Order: sequence, then C-alpha cells, then structure tokens
Amino acid sequence: MRVLIVCTGNTCRSPMAGGLVRKIAGQAGAKVEVRTAGLAHHANTRVAEKAVAVMREIGIDISDEYSKPVTTDALEWADIIIPIQRNHGAHLLEDDPALERKIRFLEYDVMDPYNGSFADYRERRDQLESLLSKLSLD
Repeated sequence: MRVLIVCTGNTCRSPMAGGLVRKIAGQAGAKVEVRTAGLAHHANTRVAEKAVAVMREIGIDISDEYSKPVTTDALEWADIIIPIQRNHGAHLLEDDPALERKIRFLEYDVMDPYNGSFADYRERRDQLESLLSKLSLD
C-alpha cells in the first residue's frame, strides 16, 4: 500500500503523520510505503525541530524528512491520499476530481502547530496518532 500524506508546508504535520502511519501499519503487520508533501512547500526546508523532537519522544525518527511539493507523480503513485485538513483534500479534488477514490479524510482537521510550543506539537502528534489509528488503509 502506498500512502501520500498532504498538509500545507510539509514541515510539521504530514511528516509526523508519515512516521505515525509507518508505526501503526508496522504494528498491524501491514506493509506500507509512505511519502509526504505540502501544497505550499518550502523547498528543501528540513522538518521543524520541535516536530522531530516530539516524534523522537515516542521512538519515531523523522529527522531526515524535508519539505516536498505535491506533484502529479506523487498523486499517481499513491493508493491512498490522506489530507491533514479538509481544505487540503478539497484543493486536490478541485484540480483532479478523480482523486476522490483515493482520498481518506481524517475525522477532523488537525491544525498547524508551526511556531507553537512543544506542548502544541505534542498535542498535534497525539491527535494525529488517534485519528490515523482509526483510518482504514485498505
């Protein structure tokens, strides 16, 4: 299963979600490939240090991640696309309505912790873990 996770800048939420999907799938014995991307990516920018730190707290290393754009190749590659906010998915569907069959929306939007405190990043990490664990990846 190939999963693409999309957020705004691809420096906080989608990299955290990517690490969590790998963990959740691994615990379930499922094989997944995960990529992340941003609709308004910051070319070659590393993942936010606070995101790296709060993921490290739960044994997930996302330190090698960096901001990447949403591309046609990535959208075609993916079996499942997970937008972190509904408006991310709406933007993708506006450009290509055929993506509807691939998109899996989270139960609710996870707001961006960018420039927030460590507590903000932990809260978003925990929200993402809860929401992603409920999501069907088949």
